[in-house]
Amino acid sequence: MAYPGPRVCEILSDAKEFYVTSTHNSRAPIKRGDGPYVYDHDGYKYIDLHCGASVTNMGHNHQPSIEIICEHLLETGIIHTEHHNAVNDTAIQLSKFLALHSPVKKPAKVFLSNSGAEANTAAIKACLAYRFHRNEKHSRHKVIYFENGFAGRMLSLLAATCSNPEAQRDPYWTHCDYVNTIYFPYPTKANWDVIIKRLNDIDLQEIDHLLIEIPCQGEAGVIPADEETLKHLYQVTHDAGIFWIVDSIQCGIGRVGTLFGCDLYPWLEPDILTLAKALGGGLPIGATILRSYLDWRKDEHSNTFGGNPIISRLALTILDCVQELIASGTVKRIEQAMHKRLYILRRHPMVRDIRGMGAMWAVELPDARSKNRLIEIGEEMAQTDGCGIKLLAGGEKSVRLMPPLTISQKDLKIALNLFVTALNRLRDE
Repeated sequence: MAYPGPRVCEILSDAKEFYVTSTHNSRAPIKRGDGPYVYDHDGYKYIDLHCGASVTNMGHNHQPSIEIICEHLLETGIIHTEHHNAVNDTAIQLSKFLALHSPVKKPAKVFLSNSGAEANTAAIKACLAYRFHRNEKHSRHKVIYFENGFAGRMLSLLAATCSNPEAQRDPYWTHCDYVNTIYFPYPTKANWDVIIKRLNDIDLQEIDHLLIEIPCQGEAGVIPADEETLKHLYQVTHDAGIFWIVDSIQCGIGRVGTLFGCDLYPWLEPDILTLAKALGGGLPIGATILRSYLDWRKDEHSNTFGGNPIISRLALTILDCVQELIASGTVKRIEQAMHKRLYILRRHPMVRDIRGMGAMWAVELPDARSKNRLIEIGEEMAQTDGCGIKLLAGGEKSVRLMPPLTISQKDLKIALNLFVTALNRLRDE
């Protein structure tokens, strides 16, 4: 059978005709999954090494997730109940857990939504409302975002989404965003001097908030922060009254080995923390955890589907499962195995850099063509080798490797061996 198979070719053809041009690049739309393995509509088999950009951290066919969804439906018969007009118990239980256990300075409150983009939008709205009521909106009219950052695709976030800016930001952003956004390089050790200069060159009293992915940028190609540089940036800007919005949407919920991602740094107390992706176990969710004094006044913010009872109940189950995986050392063992195997590749002729932490890594290649071709080769191996790998692009020329946190050491070894084979075939082309 040719690759892609006939049913997949039919789906891809229909998608080209009837679905808008989007970010779809894969030639392997998935029909079913089990653990780290997924299968396309023609039966080809792959190991999932990106988990939907760190959404399905518990893998596929995760039995505790399936059981809690079925249990909820059988017990209540409720798929949706209003949350914008009357709170529901499961949403409040989830909010209580996040408010009490997150690194946001206490007391804290939570707003539940449907995605990371909505969580970040809510975070910015909370800052704006606070300034408005204190008559500070006109004096604190600028923001700090980070080069190659990704905050979501809503119009309110495009200034903060400057990875691949020609496509994701520039066609949409407004004049106000353009003149009021100050870009800093991400706080790595190499960027220390530039960050110090930027801090000295701007009036910090004009800055409303800072939005940053911690402990690493994800979509940019897994770029870890340097703790010393990050801490200095935090101290200077926070002391100047700038709100810290910390985005741990991709690197939270166990992905880097901690529950909240940014709690890798015990000294960091965000004013607002945003979560999404893996928190919902594959169902749509966003969470904005904020210091209580940043809470809105009545009717200033709400939504329709946030706090969905099924998703809230599932999120509580996911949090329990992730805590068990972290405590058992499972994530640490994944990190050690990936570090050991990937760092051997530093001398590979197709590799320019290796970066990562926890179960979140990136391999940088010579150019964008190599990146795209490696992803194709990984999928084609489903035909040539009996099992392919699903990889995710990151930045201009990197691929991300983010396996399920439930992957066994045996399956992880198979996946990394397949990745090396794909690299060698790319080299030989």
